[in-house]
Amino acid sequence: MPEIEKMSPKERIEAARAARSPTLDLSRCGLDELPKAVRKLTHLRSLTLRFNNIEDLPHWLTELDQLVELDVQANDLAGVPAVLADLTGLRVLVLDENNLEDEPLDVLGGLTDLTHLSLVDTRAGRLPESIGDLTRLTDLDLYLNWFNCTPESLPDTLGQLTNLTRLELAGNGLSTVPEWIRRLTNLRVLGLWRNEIDEYPQWLGELTALTELTLPDDPDDELLAVLRRLPHLRKINDEDVDPR
Repeated sequence: MPEIEKMSPKERIEAARAARSPTLDLSRCGLDELPKAVRKLTHLRSLTLRFNNIEDLPHWLTELDQLVELDVQANDLAGVPAVLADLTGLRVLVLDENNLEDEPLDVLGGLTDLTHLSLVDTRAGRLPESIGDLTRLTDLDLYLNWFNCTPESLPDTLGQLTNLTRLELAGNGLSTVPEWIRRLTNLRVLGLWRNEIDEYPQWLGELTALTELTLPDDPDDELLAVLRRLPHLRKINDEDVDPR
């Protein structure tokens, strides 16, 4: 089979059809809409559409009833596609690098099978309270957005996501560590760098599953003493934690 980068969209779709491949990668194909031929690939489980010019997704995408992974990173989405409300079987959704400024994200709260949600650099500034219904999430990436510490931006219902093992909040407008993080005791990786946080709560020492932590600055001695009590912490700001 030729390298996928050298294949046209039509060739990629035909290859996936002939092989009944569960995955289809249409990245970097210059697409401004999803080709209708994809509609026949009802066996697909993973669809990747990175780095195209797609503005919306068709409702017939619901006919791909085995689809569990959808990646539309770096397209021209002007909002969260309405069809996502009906793709309730999705487990992985990547919306990175689409301009979702001032666009409601309420539809995301209905995708309760999600385990991985990525909203990197979407200019989003508000998550719906229903985000707390995504209790199967293990990975939530909110890097480089406009979220802040207010309940209108990052609602307290995020504290219901107790299965999270990775939470990335770097590059936002945080001035404090959100209190709801205290309830996420399964967190292993927590990213808080590129924020304006200068005080840290003592309850960080309750996140006993943490293995990696990134902060805006190197921790002072008082904070370092708290963090060193975390039994599994191995890296702070990408530096190995000194042996105790």
